[in-house]
Amino acid sequence: MSPTSAAAVETAKRYPFPRPGYSFLYVDGEALPLLSLADSLEDAEIEADGGPRPAGDLLRRRGIVAASPLGRRTPVLAYGANAAPERLRRKFGPLATAVFPVLRARLHGFDIVHAAHISSYGAVPATIQPSPGTVCDIAVTYLDEPQLARMHETELRRRTYLFGRLSGIRLEPDLLPATDRACSYVGDCGSIARDGSPLALAAIEAERRRFHALTQAEVQRLIHTMLAAPGPLDAFIREAVDDESVRRARTASLRERALPFSYAGFTPTAP
Repeated sequence: MSPTSAAAVETAKRYPFPRPGYSFLYVDGEALPLLSLADSLEDAEIEADGGPRPAGDLLRRRGIVAASPLGRRTPVLAYGANAAPERLRRKFGPLATAVFPVLRARLHGFDIVHAAHISSYGAVPATIQPSPGTVCDIAVTYLDEPQLARMHETELRRRTYLFGRLSGIRLEPDLLPATDRACSYVGDCGSIARDGSPLALAAIEAERRRFHALTQAEVQRLIHTMLAAPGPLDAFIREAVDDESVRRARTASLRERALPFSYAGFTPTAP
């Protein structure tokens, strides 16, 4: 395996990627710790230059003006790679500028599980499933219209996710009051199941978890067995990284045996 191929396989295995243990303001690739939040992002307090600073000071120094207020942004659950700064940099790099809060949050009544599809970089990504009594640690991104449009480009183009509103939930974001609604991407292919039960992401912490949890390497090994694929695991992952037709075929096979998402409080708003 070439060094490039080996690096691509390791990237797939690293899903959902490291995330900081704090809420942050994403500013053109940087994840600046958030100490307080206001409707005007300029009035938020961040940690920068060795101490607390008004976010507006930094934004003005960088020539960033009129960032959309919090009340006009869409809260979107970030339960997988969308909470990881390194992946946000890849997604939002094409925008001229991107500033938005990413808040740590506790989501009640759901768990984060392995979705029944293969991502463009070979990982088995995440989705949500109802799980009464479970409380999982996720994040929430607060996106303005261009940022949400860009996120849709990255999440919806392969038709493996739906986007919509979740209502009747309990979501406790850091620095803000609890809420009963938010938006989310939901796996349109459902989730990988074993013995009729979803499989949670071991990388995501949760209280009172009801589902068995697997790491990315373990779920890759599971589908390697489920699909009766020949060869070693790394070669199996590399095939998915290199060949879109392989990803599509594996996704189709996983979808046939997947557990669909079912929650009465979800209203799709985008395909």
